[in-house]
Amino acid sequence: MEAVGFKCERCGAPLEVSPETIVAICPYCGFPNHLSGNLKTENIYIVPTKDKNAIAKAFWDRVNRDFDLKRMKEQIEIVDIEGHYAPYWVGNVHVEGDVRYMVREEECHTDSKGNTHCHTVERHYHDYVDEVLNLIGSARRQVKSFGVDDIIVHYSRAKPKGRKLLELDEDQWGKIKLEILNTEIDETQAKMIMREDAIDVIRNRYSAKADRIEQFDIKADEPQNVSLVLLPMWTVYYKHENSIYHAVFAGWDGRDIAATEPMPVWRRAQYMTGVVLGIVIGAAGAAYGGANGSAILSVLSLIIGAGASGYFGSLVLEGQRTERSTGIMGSFMGGLKR
Repeated sequence: MEAVGFKCERCGAPLEVSPETIVAICPYCGFPNHLSGNLKTENIYIVPTKDKNAIAKAFWDRVNRDFDLKRMKEQIEIVDIEGHYAPYWVGNVHVEGDVRYMVREEECHTDSKGNTHCHTVERHYHDYVDEVLNLIGSARRQVKSFGVDDIIVHYSRAKPKGRKLLELDEDQWGKIKLEILNTEIDETQAKMIMREDAIDVIRNRYSAKADRIEQFDIKADEPQNVSLVLLPMWTVYYKHENSIYHAVFAGWDGRDIAATEPMPVWRRAQYMTGVVLGIVIGAAGAAYGGANGSAILSVLSLIIGAGASGYFGSLVLEGQRTERSTGIMGSFMGGLKR
């Protein structure tokens, strides 16, 4: 929506804003115009992007590296390349407090006859937590698009250097400009979310390793060094046969971070083999367990076999492959929740 009367404070160009806009960054000169909410424009940083040609080259480099795509290269055609800067809040939160938890562990001993006996014991632990968490999360309320989680993880690992947006002149902005997505969460809201999320990061850490958390008394201090960072993200849309797929790249280094890919015949056959193997494991294990009177072995075999068949079957039905170079599972510490 274009609102009449909103013009850039630096160059006077008209600004496109919405009721949720907190800061409108001029598309012509790059100046951040503060419109509402709590936000300091001197704390807005931008990570400069590579240009569209560099991203196109990165895409074809990826095609040549990928085992499947390389064999379909002649049938692949780039349909479109889109880039934008998305806003993210970053900051540090100090957390401190006590956690008491219980872990069930197996304890074994060998008797005088050489027989080993094992049983489960409950061990109780007490940790004192005192650390600073580096957090990053989207400054937008709708962040479900493909690749957002991946670019957060990649940024956390790569730590590219940003530049203060206010220090860029028009020429410098002209070399790196892209569409900028609206900032919808101000600094006050971001700090509140960071404190809540910092506590959840610690809670999730102990939930993963404890069988029971007996006491959780963690406090989070006021976030420090809070700033708004604009991260460039590119999406390459490409066509194979009659379907469209896409690959997402981090704009600052051209790293491919997530992609959907066609599923060739040989890959589909590979997954179908997995389905059949799962069925064989389940059936053979159940038969062996039944013949030897082991109900546990039969049940475990059926569970493992059904799980394998279900997993590979879902891949076949999905009809396309999803690849992530960041491996976001298990390494998302520091992301702000929504």
